Amino acid sequence: MAAYPYRPGPGAGPAAGAALPDQSFLWNVFQRVDKDRSGVISDNELQQALSNGTWTPFNPVTVRSIISMFDRENKAGVNFSEFTGVWKYITDWQNVFRTYDRDNSGMIDKNELKQALSGFGKTLVLTA
Repeated sequence: MAAYPYRPGPGAGPAAGAALPDQSFLWNVFQRVDKDRSGVISDNELQQALSNGTWTPFNPVTVRSIISMFDRENKAGVNFSEFTGVWKYITDWQNVFRTYDRDNSGMIDKNELKQALSGFGKTLVLTA
């Protein structure tokens, strides 16, 4: 798998600065997700562990993109150290989603999307 050119560094992500859970918690999560006990979480293992708000699996392309952003050794998976970055990245994006899902519907409607984009300096023109 080719590496995605983006390499998150310290503080990267939508809610930079959010604290990670303690290492023992993350290690327990890592071990539960690493079904084959290889010490590396593959895209298939990560996809099985993730679900979106409708309990359907994440798109495989999305999962591969997440893996490739953090896989520094091009091994088609993430080790524990890299997994901590994956965890932060996903939880940061969940927090961003929750911020803009103002009615807690589990979906972002057009008005919420407009507010979110305006928060990022973008303008959304709504048509009939």
